Amino acid sequence: MDRKKAIALSFSVPVAWGFSYPLMKIGMDGMNATSIVALRCTIAFIVCVLLFHKCTFRINRDLIVRAAVIGAIMAVELTCMCLGSSLTSASTAGFLQSLTVVIVPFANALLLRRAPERKVLIGTAVVTGGMLLLSGADFTSLNPGALVMLLSAFVYAAHIIISKRFVEQVDPLALGVWQLAFAGLFSGIGAAALGGITLPSTPTELTVIIALALICSAYGFITQAYVQPHVPAETTGFAFSLEPVCSAVFSFFLVGEVLTPIAFLGAALIMAGVFVATIEPPCLHAPAYPQEAMAVEPKRVS
Repeated sequence: MDRKKAIALSFSVPVAWGFSYPLMKIGMDGMNATSIVALRCTIAFIVCVLLFHKCTFRINRDLIVRAAVIGAIMAVELTCMCLGSSLTSASTAGFLQSLTVVIVPFANALLLRRAPERKVLIGTAVVTGGMLLLSGADFTSLNPGALVMLLSAFVYAAHIIISKRFVEQVDPLALGVWQLAFAGLFSGIGAAALGGITLPSTPTELTVIIALALICSAYGFITQAYVQPHVPAETTGFAFSLEPVCSAVFSFFLVGEVLTPIAFLGAALIMAGVFVATIEPPCLHAPAYPQEAMAVEPKRVS
């Protein structure tokens, strides 16, 4: 895949995931978190099998093991997002989840034993400031929901880093499909252990589950897995920093949340930081993250 096309697709993922915050907020009114995750991932898996059946069943032990690992991580990540969104304010939840954009570059640099590029450091500073302005978050007292969202941010970063390595070892599309299956399985087991799976009981809840399954899970995670062999982990992390901006827009239309002028400034800073961190200036030097360099990274994930 052409690298520019891969980067463009990677930036479409946070747009899809921007739906998730207001949708989960609505869904949690009548359903529990593990049930929402189990249903959305299971439906997404079935849809993806129907669409990509030719490659989905080209499986082997290595693919299944890797899918089980990142599927388990995804189950924890999505469950934390559901719980955190219901236990704290949307602004605090969005900021803490978006701390992934700060965690990924430094975690990846630590794993690869190299210092982050200057543009990554500058972009991280700008994006962090933008997310703080966008959220208006108050960290003087971290409630349980904020702590859960902080945990979710670290789990989310681990998912990006680990899946990056895995998609370089096995078919990325098949891996993306089967991670949904395992995420649904593990979440279903968790729901059963905690009292049973709750099913949608209203048209609104059913719409929420279908939207989460098709837009946020099927498109979002499959596209992420498909483009990751061609996109550096840092670029993925910064692209996903647009998620709170998209979430704020969708929250306005779905649940009536309104951004303040200072929050609009924060959104502009986030987009500026993403641009600074990911743009490749026209020059005669080799790209900072050539595909060949990614191929020799330690055999694991982003």
